[in-house]
Amino acid sequence: MTSEEMARHVAAICRDEGIRVLPHSRGGRASKTHRIIAIRPVKSAITYAVALHELGHVLGPWQSQPRLYAEAGAWKWAKEVAGVWTPVMEEKMSRSLHSYVLWAERRAPRIKLPEDDHEFWLLRGPAPKPRTRKAPAKRRRVSVLRMLFG
Repeated sequence: MTSEEMARHVAAICRDEGIRVLPHSRGGRASKTHRIIAIRPVKSAITYAVALHELGHVLGPWQSQPRLYAEAGAWKWAKEVAGVWTPVMEEKMSRSLHSYVLWAERRAPRIKLPEDDHEFWLLRGPAPKPRTRKAPAKRRRVSVLRMLFG
């Protein structure tokens, strides 16, 4: 499935379900009540997965449940309706669900974690491997006068 086909798929769901799409600079947002999603343009498997996930907040299961259940429901719906589900999309879902658990643990005991046998844990999978980041290139300091006058 090409990125253009992914974008058309998201657009078709929005059109058919009467969901308004707004631009968003990072990640996404959704309002089930207003039937609106805010997403980045679909140009890759990851932006496709995120767009479907946000649609899942409007159309998917468990959306009136506590936060972690709603997040799992949106990802479950995304995975079920996707025209293709790639390993990079699976990793995005796993990392996102894992981050929700970390978020909940920081706020415990106010946040209810799903029961041990809830589908949340199956969708999340094992804890993802930490990503390695390249060290930033060292910049050489050059005085402004030296830069201007050699």
